[in-house]
Amino acid sequence: MPWDAKYNDEHNLVELIYKGKVTPVDLQEALLAAVKLANENNSILFFADCSEMEGGHSVVDLYGLISLYESVGLQHRMKEALLLPSLKSPKEDVKFYETACLNKGFNVKVFSQKEKALTWLIE
Repeated sequence: MPWDAKYNDEHNLVELIYKGKVTPVDLQEALLAAVKLANENNSILFFADCSEMEGGHSVVDLYGLISLYESVGLQHRMKEALLLPSLKSPKEDVKFYETACLNKGFNVKVFSQKEKALTWLIE
């Protein structure tokens, strides 16, 4: 499985870690797992480590994923920090995802350093 989701009780956030090729189905499964963990722990904070992501999906897939947010119970007051991939193509996709989320009213921001991402997320 190219993703892992876990709850971080120290910061009351859900962590998603992506590695390798992540298909559209993988993205949807990760979203559902993350929302479930967030609901179980009364959290609206998400940290997605995309640093080892190598693609496997398109910007159309990302836009479709964002369209599912409200139907799976994500509220606009959610906050997500994303750690950028090292590869150029997935990096551009993550930046597109940030812009598309912001356009839909979701508070999402990309970072190149984990410490800065977590600081922004929990402030």
